[in-house]
Amino acid sequence: MIRKYLLVFFIPLLSNAQQIENRLFHIKKVQVEEIKLDARLDETFWSQADQVPLAFETDPGNNTKAEVATTLRLAYNSEYLYFSFEAKDSNTKAIRAIINDRDKLDDNDFVSLFIDPFNDSRRAFFFTVNPFGVQQDGIFDEQVGDGDLSWDAIWKSSGRITGDGYIVEGAIPFKSLRFPASEKVQTWRFFGFRTYPRSLKKSFHSMPIDQGNNCLLCQANLMTGLQGIRPGVNLEFTPTFTLNRFDEREDFPEGSLTEGQIASNLGLDARWGITSDLTLNLAFNPDFSQVEADAAQLDVNNRFALQFPEKRPFFLEGADFFNTPLQAFFTRTITDPSYGVKISGKINKNAVGLLLAQDRVNNLILPGFQGSESVSLDQEVTNVIARYRRDIGNNSNIGLLYTGREGGNYFNHVGGLDAFVRPWKPLTLRAQYLHTETKYDSIVVAENNLRSTTFNGNSINFQADFDTRNWEGTFIYESRPSGFRADAGFVPQVDFRRYRAFVERRFWPKETTWYSNVGWNAGGFRRESMDGILDLEGIWTSAYFNGPLQLNYWINPDIIWQRTEGETFKLVRLWTGFDIQPLGNLGINGWINLGPAVDFENTRKTDNLQFRLESDIRIGKHIDMTVNHRFLRLHLSGETIFTANLTQLQAAYNFNPRMFFRVVMQYRHTLRNPELFDDNRVNRIDQSVFAQLLLSYKLNPQSVIFLGYVDNLEGFENTVNVQDISLRQLNQTLFFKIGYAWRP
Repeated sequence: MIRKYLLVFFIPLLSNAQQIENRLFHIKKVQVEEIKLDARLDETFWSQADQVPLAFETDPGNNTKAEVATTLRLAYNSEYLYFSFEAKDSNTKAIRAIINDRDKLDDNDFVSLFIDPFNDSRRAFFFTVNPFGVQQDGIFDEQVGDGDLSWDAIWKSSGRITGDGYIVEGAIPFKSLRFPASEKVQTWRFFGFRTYPRSLKKSFHSMPIDQGNNCLLCQANLMTGLQGIRPGVNLEFTPTFTLNRFDEREDFPEGSLTEGQIASNLGLDARWGITSDLTLNLAFNPDFSQVEADAAQLDVNNRFALQFPEKRPFFLEGADFFNTPLQAFFTRTITDPSYGVKISGKINKNAVGLLLAQDRVNNLILPGFQGSESVSLDQEVTNVIARYRRDIGNNSNIGLLYTGREGGNYFNHVGGLDAFVRPWKPLTLRAQYLHTETKYDSIVVAENNLRSTTFNGNSINFQADFDTRNWEGTFIYESRPSGFRADAGFVPQVDFRRYRAFVERRFWPKETTWYSNVGWNAGGFRRESMDGILDLEGIWTSAYFNGPLQLNYWINPDIIWQRTEGETFKLVRLWTGFDIQPLGNLGINGWINLGPAVDFENTRKTDNLQFRLESDIRIGKHIDMTVNHRFLRLHLSGETIFTANLTQLQAAYNFNPRMFFRVVMQYRHTLRNPELFDDNRVNRIDQSVFAQLLLSYKLNPQSVIFLGYVDNLEGFENTVNVQDISLRQLNQTLFFKIGYAWRP
């Protein structure tokens, strides 16, 4: 009965969908067990394979003829899907590429193969290779409209620069993919993509793209002829062994650095393809040490909890199956699990995800209307996440989500319904309803001055997006009452309603010329409490220009009304920024903000200056580094309230695509004038240094060896206690980790 009513609702919307003719290519099965990946294309079957030309320039051109020729070829046997790209270029010295770690191909020349094995235009795997054979892979989610690089597969690639361009070859094991289980001939969606970064950055596709249709995969090519393929046993075991020593100055700043004991840890990650559609992931006593250092963020004059991206392989596998409009599930809330079990996949029109994890720590965000608090409890909790999504029609779906967390006298349950509908090619609609029930331990209530031990509430999200080549528009509505909690997600603010709308107009040259495009947009927003009390309101307009040297320049004046502690402040501000690639081995980007701002700590209007400047530098084929600096200063009547600086450096020497040595440095410095603070006991100076040295070797994304060192230093000056502590070592860590992925 429920299904009947859902179809009655959705069918009228889906009837507007327009059928698209997709060019069909036949893929040949070859008898060789495995080809030699040397980027030479001297095997006979490559000359016999169907040629898929990347003939269309889709950005900035509108399906114009591609400036350079690119040819994609495909073949397969019972174990591998093979692909090759022959990318022509009359000026090989202009090719931009570097030997780098996988998934780091920004601003490189590269080619990509996108494949949608379920032929449903919902999601696609993509496999990218640069001219040196460096890999990048991920999942393209049609609902999100972007690629997620967090998914890593085990596959092979090679690349070679030739006299007239470059050639790449790739071999993707079918056991690394998910696809329908069938003995019949299968038809998959696919397309080839090439990025061509010169003075203008251009994109070439193997199919023309209707800029008035925001469903990219609907327009993909089709490959047919795949038969007799299966993932086989599809078992993968990755045992890990970790050694680390943590030295700490327990009585900081006066105590001495105490040498810690050498600790060892044995863990196991396992992956089983239950069927070709469904995958089981297990993690026992996993080592989730952060080999990838989080990018530092300024945390001064900030009211809400900061968010950091997920980087742990167990949680990244199949993460897109758990996505919903509201981030009601965020894996980094699971901090130190003793075990984790996850099932994810798609069976026909049904996508499912189920995760169970026992965490030794309970990390909570206590949200509010104008701020949030983070709490970490030494309490074991069980996390259960369940997600179901059903495809409706060609490009729409409905979904269910449940998240639960329990431990001791505490629990949090979240459940609800969501929908994604594309009633018209340029238009998408997203909606979600969630209900939560929460009970906190009485100690948490007392220590954080909560009004009750129990909370409940309903959240509503709605978003409409319209996107064509020339026009774009968005409308968003959110409602989240004060009792709403999503402790397994990232929801730092409650007790509000939010409205946001904007429209954008793009202008393109009639033919490819010295610039790409120009544009203008304007919009407004309002965020208020559930009782109608203003929190934040504003209007803005913006203009931008995309031109030579890959220049993107934008300017954005706005007017904001910010309310805090019962006072409303009007702020007239100017934002402007740029991104430019003046040389193939140098990129620079930055922004600046001028105008008044609210000093939240002292509840007053101040003069504000903040900026960010970043440079990406490549030296030769092996060295790549990124340097950025963030600055924030608040003034009052000509006197400085505080200045905050954050400088970060990341530099790596890449011996080859599998091995690198990397240095990460982060330096924070905050200087305050205590006389201008309501509480003049604040430190006049706070500073810290984070440093990491890492030697890494990756046989593949799961088979790795890491040897590293981490150092943390802190210092401060407190005028009340007349303490002046220069930078002093707080702790240090030495670690060694080895993991090997074994496939029977």
